Amino acid sequence: MLWVGPHRDVELEVWYFGGEPGELSALGGRWHGNSISPITNHLYFHSCPILNDAPMALPDAWLTAVLDAGGDIEPPPDPQIPADYLQKPRRQHPASEQTQLLSSHLPSLPASSSRPKRRRTALAEIDHPNDPSLCQRRRAPNAPTPITSQAPRSPPDTRNGVLAVEDVIDPDTTPRSVRARRKPAPTPPATIPIPVLDKTKIPTLTPNTSEDKLDTDKGDVDWPTSSVTESTGSKARSRSPTKRMIDLRVAEKTVISKTVKSPTDVPEDVRGLYEAIRSLARMPHGVIPLGIEGEVKNDAGGDFDDLDPFVATKANGMTRKQLKNEFDALIEIRDSTAFCKTKQVHEPTWNERVHSMMLKRVVRNRPGFEYHNITTARVIKELVPGNKYGELLKNKMIDYAITLESPLFSEDQVITRLATSPRPLQRTINPSDYPPIRHSPIAISIETKSLDGLKESGEVQLSIWAMAYFNRLRTLTQDPVSITLPLVLVSDERWKLMFAQDLGRSIEIIDAVDFGDTGDIIGCYKILAALRLLCGWAEDTFLGWFSDKVLKPE
Repeated sequence: MLWVGPHRDVELEVWYFGGEPGELSALGGRWHGNSISPITNHLYFHSCPILNDAPMALPDAWLTAVLDAGGDIEPPPDPQIPADYLQKPRRQHPASEQTQLLSSHLPSLPASSSRPKRRRTALAEIDHPNDPSLCQRRRAPNAPTPITSQAPRSPPDTRNGVLAVEDVIDPDTTPRSVRARRKPAPTPPATIPIPVLDKTKIPTLTPNTSEDKLDTDKGDVDWPTSSVTESTGSKARSRSPTKRMIDLRVAEKTVISKTVKSPTDVPEDVRGLYEAIRSLARMPHGVIPLGIEGEVKNDAGGDFDDLDPFVATKANGMTRKQLKNEFDALIEIRDSTAFCKTKQVHEPTWNERVHSMMLKRVVRNRPGFEYHNITTARVIKELVPGNKYGELLKNKMIDYAITLESPLFSEDQVITRLATSPRPLQRTINPSDYPPIRHSPIAISIETKSLDGLKESGEVQLSIWAMAYFNRLRTLTQDPVSITLPLVLVSDERWKLMFAQDLGRSIEIIDAVDFGDTGDIIGCYKILAALRLLCGWAEDTFLGWFSDKVLKPE
């Protein structure tokens, strides 16, 4: 037997095993090379006496013996894999008795079907969220989770020696409570009706709608009680966006803006009022009541070098206590003005802390006058002015109104006069049917704007309000209305006097004069004096016209 083994990839050691079992013949040699073919030519033997006589015969015999043995030059590998390379056995879960019982009845299944696949739920079997039949089955959010117990299952059917697939229990799955199979829900309709919670219609944007800024004024939001389109006969009229004075040039009665340059630019019935307030605004002589000047000097801390021109020369009939209460109220208004400017508050805070406090001082101790906050009041739809395109203007309201009250006139006279008005207008003498002002004619209309509001927007609101007021008065008197309406525009702390005049085919809005601000104590006294002049005009001029032209029509 011959054995050929590799030695460092470049040489072979050859040994001849022969003779008796366990005996090694003295034959050895080395071969240098990498193939079997050159063994004949390059095989050298050392210490082998047998090869001395036949040096070339033995290699041939040796090669013949190798080929006869099968040509293997290396021993075959061991078919046994070492234990260190074997894969560790997978950990098995302990099977329950029921599993072992079922496993004994199960046939051998392919590897691919050892675990049953989860069945996909069809879309039609998913419960629709709006299905009312499911409401009773839904559990409350905070309700305790009920304890589910597994219902006893019937023993598996083993009549044929094979279990059904649904009876197979996978030992690797997590135990879960048994749930009843849900029946497929009915197919939902193609379109699900959505209930309409708000019946208010959404206004349609017109081509002349401004897109640069959304107008969120209180007058631009229609309340649910009023329709977005008002009906005139059988024709519906849409809303016209009105944000600037130029938008009123196309009104049914064109609105013309005018600035006063001289007293002749003011209508005659309010010319004396204008001159008195303008004089007060330019040189406020006597605005500080006599008897309170000491408190004014102490509050100023010596800033007034000469206070005498501002102090009245005659007493106004108020007691010392009344003068002190009025001074304290004006000091509070001044301080509240500084707060509102510093904090940059919105219009409601200005109205509450500054404007309302000033109007309260105006009507105090003045019988027959009252002020009302009418911010949320609405203009009657039959009185809302329109434009030449057949559209209605925005239903804008103002903030405050100073009204005439009893005993200046009899409320019974107003009710009797309203009985002759058309049916939609029988409830009120004013453009709005807001209950507190239904039977109290408005003498002074006031609109307020804060720092974040637009001054022109306030003028637009006053203009539309004046147009609606003229529409109401025309139904009670004649066309055009022969009285000029005083208007007041308040922009943060600044107060301005304006007028509205009915010229028949147009409405003239007159920018008259700024008459004070609430930023200092002298300004507060100026505003208080100017508003009292307006109340005096309302009692002397407006009340007389109202009694003659409205309550006693020809």
